[in-house]
Amino acid sequence: MDAAWTDRFEDFGEDPFLPHPRNPLQWIQLPVEIDADRLPHDDRLALMKRAIASSVPRSPGVYGMIDATQRLVYVGKSKALRNRLMSYYLPNNEEDKSGRIAQAAYKIVWESQPSEFAALLREQCLIRRWQPRFNVVGMPKRQQQAYLCLGKGPAEAFYLSRYHDPSARCSLGPLSGVTHLSRAIEILTRSFRLRDCSHKTPMHFTNQLSLFELDHRAGCVRHELGNCLAPCLPGCSKSSYEEAVSVAIAFLRTGDSDMEIMLQGAMEKAAAGMHYEYAARLREDLRIIRWLTKRLQQFRRARDSNPTIYAVYPKRAQPVWYVLRQGGVIASLAPPSNGVEWKKGRRLLDGLCQPQPEIGSFVLKPEDTLGLVTAWLQKEKQNKKASSELPLAEYDSALFAVSELPRDWKEAKRWLQPRLSIPAA
Repeated sequence: MDAAWTDRFEDFGEDPFLPHPRNPLQWIQLPVEIDADRLPHDDRLALMKRAIASSVPRSPGVYGMIDATQRLVYVGKSKALRNRLMSYYLPNNEEDKSGRIAQAAYKIVWESQPSEFAALLREQCLIRRWQPRFNVVGMPKRQQQAYLCLGKGPAEAFYLSRYHDPSARCSLGPLSGVTHLSRAIEILTRSFRLRDCSHKTPMHFTNQLSLFELDHRAGCVRHELGNCLAPCLPGCSKSSYEEAVSVAIAFLRTGDSDMEIMLQGAMEKAAAGMHYEYAARLREDLRIIRWLTKRLQQFRRARDSNPTIYAVYPKRAQPVWYVLRQGGVIASLAPPSNGVEWKKGRRLLDGLCQPQPEIGSFVLKPEDTLGLVTAWLQKEKQNKKASSELPLAEYDSALFAVSELPRDWKEAKRWLQPRLSIPAA
């Protein structure tokens, strides 16, 4: 019997970031006695809006839009699900992306999450797993996320990827703003003199043997302009190109380079020579590099930090401890509430802090959430500085190093109590 492929949506699937039992999936759809295909468009939207108002809570969570063919076409998250879903059905928004999604949605599915941070992690996981079409089509490039990668030999080059690419020499993200990232790749490629041609272009290094003496021509003018080593010509050795790649990787991993100084000097020189258009372009390049350098340095600080727990205690949901290592979430656990659970949790944390976790242990890849976590913690830090009414927040949270945690449960409880909203010992 031949197998039949179907992409009919039934469930989101397991949540690797949630240590508690997953909340059941909730559905919003028209009553079975109503034929949605024959129902006038405005009436269908009105019925969906009424169902959202009556059944969806104002709590954090993720949601999905299901089209008439039962396919998941969009995934989103919100700290207030009802408010977010109601925004899709505002009047006169047919031309906006939210209006187009609402028109395509015949069913809505949603899942509660303990906090906005949990919803953010879940959304990224679901987008990667399901790859809904509306999560890319029509989204402004300033909001699209991508990974900045360097790889694809034999002559590595910079490129963008929607997801973390484990085959790349270096893959960093996710970073928001595809337009900024594309411009950054142009600047980095030019600065480090790496190629930007198709990965199918044959490479001809000087130490590469050939059966015939052939004249090779460069596929572009960058070599003549002096901003490409041109591995497509037999004038560049593999070792010299690899050296340039190593310098580029060092920049991606640390954010340290003299690129800003060089661009600043070139901009001032162009302005002094009254080449104002060129100076304006260099000023824009400098702004992009400063933005990228700041993010790369945030990544470096996160990767160099010791294993840390990001503890989130929601006001109306179960608390979660997220274990951060090398800047990303590698595991999550329910906070221990007694001595037995504390010993079990300590053993788990001790294993996660080892240079190499035990074989068979379930550990998430930190690079998958590096950009997401660093951006979130930076945002939360700024919000806490700006807010003087933290007790009114939807949750309490704290960051603390795993090495700081006491071994004894009673001592740990006294240590944690002033840092989090837990009962006193």
